[in-house]
Amino acid sequence: MRGSGTAMDKMVQAVKGLTVNEAEDQIVIALDFGTTFSGIAYAFAKGGKPDLVSVMDWPGTSFKQPKIPTVICYDPDNKDGFTWGAQKHKTKAVAGVKLLLDPDQPRPLYLPESTAKVDIKRLGKPAVDVAADYIEAIYKHALEKIEGKVPAEYLRICQKQFVLSVPAVWSDKAKDTTLKAAKKAGIHPITLIKEPEAAALYTLHTMVDRSLTVGDALVICDAGGGMAGSLGLNQRFVQAVKELVGEDAYYHLRKTKGFELATKQFDQSIKTSFRGDPDEDYYVNFPMADLEDDPFNGLQSNTWNMKVDDVKVIFDPLISDIERLVSEQVNLVRVKRMQERHAKENEIKAIFLVGGFGASEYLKIRLEKIHPDIQIIQPHDAWSAIAKGAVLSCLPQKAVIVSTQATKHYGVSARPPYDNKIDKGQWKVYDSSTGVYRTDRMTWYIHQGEDLKRNQTLRFGFYYRLPSSYSPSDLIFTNKLLQSENNIAPIHPSPNSTKTNCILTTDLRDINKSCLKRVMGLDRKEYWDLDYDLVVSINDAVMKFSFEIEGKEMGAVEASYD
Repeated sequence: MRGSGTAMDKMVQAVKGLTVNEAEDQIVIALDFGTTFSGIAYAFAKGGKPDLVSVMDWPGTSFKQPKIPTVICYDPDNKDGFTWGAQKHKTKAVAGVKLLLDPDQPRPLYLPESTAKVDIKRLGKPAVDVAADYIEAIYKHALEKIEGKVPAEYLRICQKQFVLSVPAVWSDKAKDTTLKAAKKAGIHPITLIKEPEAAALYTLHTMVDRSLTVGDALVICDAGGGMAGSLGLNQRFVQAVKELVGEDAYYHLRKTKGFELATKQFDQSIKTSFRGDPDEDYYVNFPMADLEDDPFNGLQSNTWNMKVDDVKVIFDPLISDIERLVSEQVNLVRVKRMQERHAKENEIKAIFLVGGFGASEYLKIRLEKIHPDIQIIQPHDAWSAIAKGAVLSCLPQKAVIVSTQATKHYGVSARPPYDNKIDKGQWKVYDSSTGVYRTDRMTWYIHQGEDLKRNQTLRFGFYYRLPSSYSPSDLIFTNKLLQSENNIAPIHPSPNSTKTNCILTTDLRDINKSCLKRVMGLDRKEYWDLDYDLVVSINDAVMKFSFEIEGKEMGAVEASYD
């Protein structure tokens, strides 16, 4: 013990007086901000294989686990006070806050309506602020736990890199809202990573010393807490209880401790152990609930004897959805490899199940039935895969994400000369300065399904004609970045086929006038022509924008998603 203390003392002495900027050591801290559970992992960026550590101790729990419930409860007597995670809550806690950061995301019809929106409205607090409170609380707790593992002085001078995972299907607006929540929580700068990318990095990290060879294809299923996972099952269980006991009895039952214990029993025991075997029985207890017996449906003495069919009714809609999504990915991989004439075009080495629901035996059995030629693997520590993979994304490593596929078409609407073949029937306007009719037509710079390389930059060319007596305000340009989810990118913008992704504001007031070209229009009036490139950088889950004139970067472009 004395030797260990001496080494620690030497470390503290070595870092005393250093500033954060002078220190070379770095710690990467990642948050998997989940729909039902959230977790934090970290690692110190040093040479060799990184030691990925999950925070395992949480307030309100008596046992170690890598995640804590994503719930928050505000004190009715203190507007700034709240409890979070597994702490004891005075009133009903707000759950599902993450889903409200992307309210436009469609929900499957088989999922009961979330109460998060009603709960947030009752609080009178924006969802982004509620998310910020939770993120700040979980990060502060994590830092306290990390301080208990290393000298406080050393942690103080370590450069801190924060990273936060987001769903792949989230809109760019939702990602922007998430960044705002993190900033409000005092965590800045922070990078985002898509959850499947984080899962892929962790999966490859665990496979490094195994029989993985160049050209092997893996499919990773993140069965987390959101649309296709734990939260949906919990909601369907609650709905099943409501149908079992009736509306009136359920109204009183949901306020009892017995109901809370029953839902916890389903969440922590039945969900992972259920296999779908015909002789399986489960007993869910509602202590001191005073429920009316219903022997025909298995309810006696405040205990529900759930038969296999009772559990299947809860599971099957979600399982079928996951089967469909996994099969789609398997087919897409095979089609792409066939198109590339890949040597292993028909071979997929494994399907990895990560996320909380990834540990479900029933899910594994069902996937094995429809994909008997592919090994289904539930890796160790799958519940922490997202957080640990997010850490890996910021560390030097052998496995890196080199490209992702665009999920939408991205482009801008411009006004080129009207073309009778392409634009027939479209609205048009006469441009007196050039003597031609013009119409709105799309220019697509990114197409759905296109491979987007990491550190790739895309340039959107823009042209503006300014009056000879332009004012400084004329040099502030706004453009809509449009998106489309149609299989074939539309030629013209329309409410049915295109949506605004964000508003891009480019401020060119500080440019040298030599960047402008004086021209004479066909209407015999003088104008100034300006050509510039909007540059889109694809480094992580968020697109970053800047502008260039003649290849020289002139400044940043503000993207507004409101």
